[in-house]
Amino acid sequence: MEKYAKVVVSNNSNHTDELYTYKIPEFLIDEIKIGHRVLVTFGRGNKPIEAFVFEISSFKEGDFKVKEIINILDENPILKKRDIEIIKWMREEYICTFMDAINCIYPKGMRVDNYKVVKLIKKEFDNLNKKEIKVLDEIMKNKGKIKVEILKTKLDNSVENIIKKLKDKGIVNISWEYKSIKNEKYIYNINLNILDDEADETVDNLIKKRAFKQADIINFLKNNQNVEINDLMDLLNISKSSIKSLEEKGLITIEKLDYYRKPKTNYEVKNKKINLNEEQLKVISKLKKSMDKENKNPFLLYGVTGSGKTEIYLNIIEEALKKNLDSIVLVPEISLTPQTIARFKNKFKDIIAVLHSKLSNGEKYDEYRRIKEGNAKIVIGARSALFAPCNNLGVIIIDEFHESSYKSEMNPKYNSIEVAKQISKTENCILILGSATPPIEAYYKCKVGEYELLELKNRANNKEMPSIEVVDMKEELNNGNKSIFSKSLFEAIKENLQNNNQTILFLNRRGYASFVSCRKCGYIFKCSNCEISLTYHKRKNVGKCHYCGYEMNIPKECPDCESNYIKEFGIGTQKIEEEVKKYFKDAKVLRMDKDTTSKKGAHEEILNKFKNKEADILIGTQMIGKGLDFENVTLVGILAADMILNFPDFRSSERTFQIINQVAGRAGRAHLNGRVILQSYDTEHYSIEYAVNYDYEGFYKDEIKIRNAFNYIPFNNLISIVIYGKNEKKVINNIQKLYDSIIYILRKRGYENFDFILGPNPCPISKINLNYRWQILLKDINVEIKLLKSIIKYICIQKRELIFDQDVNISIDINPFNIL
Repeated sequence: MEKYAKVVVSNNSNHTDELYTYKIPEFLIDEIKIGHRVLVTFGRGNKPIEAFVFEISSFKEGDFKVKEIINILDENPILKKRDIEIIKWMREEYICTFMDAINCIYPKGMRVDNYKVVKLIKKEFDNLNKKEIKVLDEIMKNKGKIKVEILKTKLDNSVENIIKKLKDKGIVNISWEYKSIKNEKYIYNINLNILDDEADETVDNLIKKRAFKQADIINFLKNNQNVEINDLMDLLNISKSSIKSLEEKGLITIEKLDYYRKPKTNYEVKNKKINLNEEQLKVISKLKKSMDKENKNPFLLYGVTGSGKTEIYLNIIEEALKKNLDSIVLVPEISLTPQTIARFKNKFKDIIAVLHSKLSNGEKYDEYRRIKEGNAKIVIGARSALFAPCNNLGVIIIDEFHESSYKSEMNPKYNSIEVAKQISKTENCILILGSATPPIEAYYKCKVGEYELLELKNRANNKEMPSIEVVDMKEELNNGNKSIFSKSLFEAIKENLQNNNQTILFLNRRGYASFVSCRKCGYIFKCSNCEISLTYHKRKNVGKCHYCGYEMNIPKECPDCESNYIKEFGIGTQKIEEEVKKYFKDAKVLRMDKDTTSKKGAHEEILNKFKNKEADILIGTQMIGKGLDFENVTLVGILAADMILNFPDFRSSERTFQIINQVAGRAGRAHLNGRVILQSYDTEHYSIEYAVNYDYEGFYKDEIKIRNAFNYIPFNNLISIVIYGKNEKKVINNIQKLYDSIIYILRKRGYENFDFILGPNPCPISKINLNYRWQILLKDINVEIKLLKSIIKYICIQKRELIFDQDVNISIDINPFNIL
């Protein structure tokens, strides 16, 4: 019986974003499965290309000719049934292509290289010109077969025309070939094949034949088993030819073994015996009972900072292991990972796999293999770890799930929480969303019964939450204090140093100063690529753009009025570091921001030093406010709590509340009491007032009213469409085309009121990296979100080339985390 497969071809074009039917050859009928990676010929040129099998059937729909699948590329399917369901869902949910979604799951380090090859088929020829002879010489030098690309580099691009003429004359043949590449690493162990008595005799014979190196190898292997080939070569200073000779004589055996590159983590934590409190035991009991239930809701684990959420994660994973189930634990970003991995490794040892963006492709691929082969039962990592190939998933945990890093900024612009919900439905596994400051929309889902709320209202050690003292910086200025530090914070740092305790100082801006300006004419140094001021970095005396990376040396004179009144304004983490060192000369200071943690392993190094009390003060951006646990930190200074409130974003109040609570939670986590000093120019804003009292419920009640009044999430969805390009006129023209197309289709469907469409307008940051940016925002007020998505997909993807110019780009984001 004939069989057919529907496949997705690995091609980035929107035109090929559909399922293609291929006939399954007879020799593959019993082998091929849904999820297999296969090789097919595609397009008029029959180029070999990898594809993914999504469906298999005994009939084809429609009367058309079909090509055959060439072969299977892997022994086992790459994609599971669950993966295919998630890919289809993501394609509809996030208006992306099949391949955009597949690339989230597809292991890094696997690919198919395809190339054209010229092969000599006739050895006798005459009446050829010089160029043709030159091409044939190159082919013959290469044993009668060569890649076209190599010919081009050796000669020039006109070589393709010459090859075509040679083909027409029947002298050469042109065909496509491919190579399937996997980023696998192996080691080769060597063992003796003979007994000790025979070995002594063999050594004597080898010495007689003057094969001294071979004799050395036999002597060494007599006393050492499973010796790695490279170690043997280094130890004995021998070449591979000596080893090969012994193998050919049957005296040794070489065994090829898989080698797994394991990510290193240098961060360590002590094993502590922890007795769980009543609240924790109650939560664990609920979670355990739900493990065998069908159709369970996600759990929102709302626990104050220091309430012991990690212990709950460890316990529920242990329960999953007893049932032979796998677990995935997501953390917001790599800065959190060292401490978390250390806690988990202490308990679960080598069955943990680590996945995050700082790993090499080889390390990622090897961790992928360990998970797929069942050698790793627990996966820890950032956003991408959600797609790990677990075999029998029982638990998904998303820690600090309020963090914006769980929303992808690249295509597909997926939200990890929404994807995790889909996976947990498909696998019928537990989903735990943990946070001390849950997003408003998630807490709302608890209120309406979509999530089940689990609460930890007290710290695990029964300590009070650290008191937060608010300092009005306007009053400090009126009292003559122009310093970064309020009098209260200055005295508290001084006292903390005297008591040999540690301090954390938080500011959500790296660099030395916010911007550089001329005090005479008001000129501001801006990025030449982006519509944004440069952040001043004092050490190199440069202005740096934190959006595109542009840098410029700051001159002594103003480019506009030539005055020398150039001055930096505002503060950054570098400025704080300088001020701390000026006022507290004996203090040992560390700074943790994007500038100091760009090297691999830099996070662990800084955190280890601070944990080991090699520093008194840690200065940092929001990365220090996420889950870090240092027992000697008794003081936290928040230097500009109201900074985020000025962002043109409906979530700015929520983010301010979250950051204050998260950073404050770093103080007083062990036996010592904690204290927090919060500096602000806007001390009466409701998000700050509620944060100071750790009153999440109060903040939620006020914020949800505002969201409802302005039709924001969770009451309505928001879709952002940004058109960007180098030519501003074209960008404006194309955003207008987009608007007109949306209005035209909606009118055809009977809509006349378009108040739910905001724009087109320039983006709040109207130029990034030389690209002008215009935006349309749509809310699903009195219009179905599915209808809006289908209209956008039709205009922006299916009819893209008919409507828009080629040199503009379109970015579509469903429920974006920011609209800058």
